[in-house]
Amino acid sequence: MAGPPELPRSAARSDGVETTVERDRCRMWSWRKKVVKEGLPEAFRVQRIGIEAATVIADSAPADVAKYFRDNPLIAKRLLAESYDKRFTPSTFMEEHGSGFRVGWYSNERECVREFSNLADAATDYLLFSLGKGRWMPPGARD
Repeated sequence: MAGPPELPRSAARSDGVETTVERDRCRMWSWRKKVVKEGLPEAFRVQRIGIEAATVIADSAPADVAKYFRDNPLIAKRLLAESYDKRFTPSTFMEEHGSGFRVGWYSNERECVREFSNLADAATDYLLFSLGKGRWMPPGARD
C-alpha cells in the first residue's frame, strides 16, 4: 500500500505567505503534515498575549495592525512591557535596542531577530510573530 502523497517542501499560499511543509514527528499519525511559516523558528509555539486590546486586532490585515499601533501607542507600550516581564524560554521577545527596537525568538540565544525604527512596527511584528501569524515587514523595508 502506498503512503500519502509527498507535498512540496516549499509553497506560496494564495495570500502570498511562503510556507514550508515538514513531517510532524510529534504525533502518533506520522502522515499528518505540520506547516511551518517562513520566518518562524523550527521549535516555535504560539505565545500567550495578555493584552486583550492587542489580541482583538490580531486577525486584521498586518498593515491595519501597524496603523492601529501607530494610532494607539499605549497599547504598543503595554506589549513592550509584557515582553520585558516574560520569565520563560523559549519565547518571542521585543526590546529597545539603540534608537530602535528588536523583535525575535529567544531560546538559548536570540534567533530570527528583526530590527525596527519605531515601536508601532515592532509591536506589529511581535504580535503577529507571537501568535504564529508570520512576520511584519513595513512597506519599503528590506529583510
